Amino acid sequence: MDAFVGIDLAFAKRKRLPVALCVWESGVLRPRHAALAGTPEPPRGAGNVAALDPERVAGFAEDVATYLRRLGEHFAVTIRRVAIDAPSAPRDERLARRRAETALDAKGISCIPTPTAAQFGAIRDKVVRHLRSGGDESHLPHANQLWMLAGFAMFERLRREWECLEVFPQASSAVLGANLIHKSKPGGVAAQLQAAARRTGWPRASAEEALIGVAFGSAHDCLDAYLSAWVAALPPEQREPLGAPPNDVIWVPALGAEPGAEN
Repeated sequence: MDAFVGIDLAFAKRKRLPVALCVWESGVLRPRHAALAGTPEPPRGAGNVAALDPERVAGFAEDVATYLRRLGEHFAVTIRRVAIDAPSAPRDERLARRRAETALDAKGISCIPTPTAAQFGAIRDKVVRHLRSGGDESHLPHANQLWMLAGFAMFERLRREWECLEVFPQASSAVLGANLIHKSKPGGVAAQLQAAARRTGWPRASAEEALIGVAFGSAHDCLDAYLSAWVAALPPEQREPLGAPPNDVIWVPALGAEPGAEN
């Protein structure tokens, strides 16, 4: 049986990576509960300082690849496509903003800008100076962008074995018209899951409790992983590119297409 994976990228210290694995069954995109007892466990993040170490993030990405293989074996499925909630590469030096992010801007969807490779070099230098001067790890400069380095490594590694798509669950929720309540607010997760359920068929009763065990992490981690897996599970004609394929693009559901699995 074919399966599709959604990864809500996280690299915080000791946080297990939220990963959802889903299969189409009779037109319903059902998750295999990857966070229940007895299933393989995904790797834990190592934190923002470790994200600056290419060997650490490459090792993390390798551990993720191993985990996905074990997860597929555990559930006796074949992973066909992986969607990752993270930028796939640094911004092109010639652009003021990634084309994918410009497309988000046009839709009124906010996101953290992705630096260029040169800017990441400067960020590394700033972090080193901060730490050497006695600065605390909890106040690192550019902390909201350092995790992207783990994402670049993950795309590079996982693409050797699977087709990988860049996704942004907030954008998927926006095209569903379900982003009026942020997922961190009461009712936000349920509203987004209910909107997606009209397209995926799961869950029948759209309650937050349905997400328990879908992935490691909080309810909104599980939601983002499931929404990412949904985009991975859609055939090309049911996905819409925001940006410039193949390398500067975020994929969202194409709502004008008839929902369902690939033939």
